[in-house]
Amino acid sequence: MSITIQDIAKEAKVSISTVSRVINDSKTVSPELKTRVQEVIKKTGFKPNSLARSLITNKTNIIGIIVPDISNPVFGALTKGINNVCEQKNYTLMVCESGGKQEKEIELLKILEDKKIDGILFAGVDVNTMLINEMKKKEFPVVLVTQEASGGEEVIDTVVHDNIRAIYDAVSFLIENNHKKIAFIGGPKNDYSSGQKRLKGFQLALKENKIEVPDSYIEHGDFSFDSGYNCMKRIYEENIVLPTAVMVCNDIMAVGAIRFLKSAKVSVPNDISILGFDDSEIGKYFSPELSTVRISYFDEGVRAAKTLFKLMNNKNATIPKTQFVPHKIIRRNSVRRNTELI
Repeated sequence: MSITIQDIAKEAKVSISTVSRVINDSKTVSPELKTRVQEVIKKTGFKPNSLARSLITNKTNIIGIIVPDISNPVFGALTKGINNVCEQKNYTLMVCESGGKQEKEIELLKILEDKKIDGILFAGVDVNTMLINEMKKKEFPVVLVTQEASGGEEVIDTVVHDNIRAIYDAVSFLIENNHKKIAFIGGPKNDYSSGQKRLKGFQLALKENKIEVPDSYIEHGDFSFDSGYNCMKRIYEENIVLPTAVMVCNDIMAVGAIRFLKSAKVSVPNDISILGFDDSEIGKYFSPELSTVRISYFDEGVRAAKTLFKLMNNKNATIPKTQFVPHKIIRRNSVRRNTELI
């Protein structure tokens, strides 16, 4: 027969509410009573029922994260950072995959609400007005991570990297290495932060350096190996004059692009330089080692989780609506200085 909170109260000769306060470390209990209750709990091996505790505290000690694709290493690193904070706070992290579909994202928001979770971290694709409105209806806080609201306004707390600046700096790095014919393989067009903003960074760097490229130099994939391969294939087949460098908006697509170029007997980096994005593990062990834009998604997850906990403790906490984590250009072997006369 399992031990109940009533049994603990009876043996410790205290009220049930006193035992509850000791268990949940809520209201003040005298040191003598606290010690007495703790000794009985230790002696009996009593384990508080999480459901019963949540009814008393109005907290489940669970937060949720919604991601588009759990197989993407970006979200693996992000989740590790979030879980690192959860463990320190004695919280459980519930991971949900949406496939990037809005209907599924709305459904998952509802499911997590029914589970009485204490807060949500949301990594979507197109975080539009409809989704933001759904989030604002919830009694718990929601923090966007890796993705900004597509309205472009600071309407909800967000932790992200500066996609425009990161790609601008990356393309500037290629230009500093004497590349002028630069192609671009981006993310989905409906992806506001990782798609549209990265394209804007690319265009801004070219414009400021008075460089023009044909429309056939610009392709959009879906962050998969196959899309990187196929985007590079189209750039190769549709251009008589090939680019000397390609800015690819994630490392997995960059590896796909290099694989195609190898099949076409085009040398990387001797003929075409490739610059990736994310600094995923795959880039370090591929040949050639991938030059990339380093984003610490672990740190991004940590900061997003800390932001969520602040809001859970005080919904009116003073926090910048949008927080940017830093980025860094990493030079490896897939980019070389262009020696072609221009």
